[in-house]
Amino acid sequence: MAERVGDGVWTIQGEKVTLPVRITSARLTAAVFTAPRENARPVLGDTPLRPFSLFGRALTMIMCIHYDEFALKSYDEVGVGLFVRGPSGPPGLHLVDLPVTGAFTREAGQDFWALPKWLMDADLRFSKMETDVVVRDRATEVVRASFRHGRLRLPFAVQAALPAWSYLDHGAQAGKLLRGQVPMQLSGARLGRGASRVRLNSDHPMAERMQALGMTRKPLLTVHAARLHGPLGEFTEVR
Repeated sequence: MAERVGDGVWTIQGEKVTLPVRITSARLTAAVFTAPRENARPVLGDTPLRPFSLFGRALTMIMCIHYDEFALKSYDEVGVGLFVRGPSGPPGLHLVDLPVTGAFTREAGQDFWALPKWLMDADLRFSKMETDVVVRDRATEVVRASFRHGRLRLPFAVQAALPAWSYLDHGAQAGKLLRGQVPMQLSGARLGRGASRVRLNSDHPMAERMQALGMTRKPLLTVHAARLHGPLGEFTEVR
C-alpha cells in the first residue's frame, strides 16, 4: 500500500510521487451512453452517491486511454463510469471499473484517488477512424468493443475540467468519499455519434455493470483525442 509522507507526497513501491502528476501525452477515445436511472442505481452499491439523470435517464461513459511515460509509468486503461451526485457540489463522473495494464498505476490509483483500478490484459488499438479494445481478466475475455470516431474534427484545442467523485472500501482512502477535478487539454479532437460494437461476457462483474449502464446501445456521443495532457492533483474528502 502507498504511504502519504507529506502534503501531496506519497511513497509507492520504493519511489516518491508528488501530486499533481502531469500527464504529458495520452490518447483517448470516449463514448457517452444513457441508461434508465433505476438500472444505474444498483451499480453504485453502498457508495454514498446517486445517479445524475436527465428525464429519467442516467448518463454513462466508457473511456479507452493509452498513456505515454509519465510519473505513473506508461500503460493502457479502460474506464467505465456513471455521472453522479454526492451530498453536495456539482455532478461528476464516478468510475465503477478502471482496469489498467500496470501494477504501479493500479496501486497509485487505489491509494491516491480511491479509483477502482485492477490489473487487466488488453489489446487497445487506435486507427485513423476507429478505436478497438479487448479487455481480459487473466484468461477470461470481459469485453470486446469498437468505437467509430466522429466526423466533426475540431480545429482548436479544447480545455476542460471534469468533476469527479470516488469511493473505495479498500486501500489508503478506504471508506472516504472523495471529490476532485481532472483538468485536461484535448488536441486533434473528433466529435460525433459514431457507431459502436460492444460484446460482453455476461459472467464477469464489469460486463454486468456495462450492460446495466446501457453500453451495448448506440452512443449518445463519441469523443476521440489524438493527444490529451494535463495535471492530476489530489482529491479532497467530503464528510
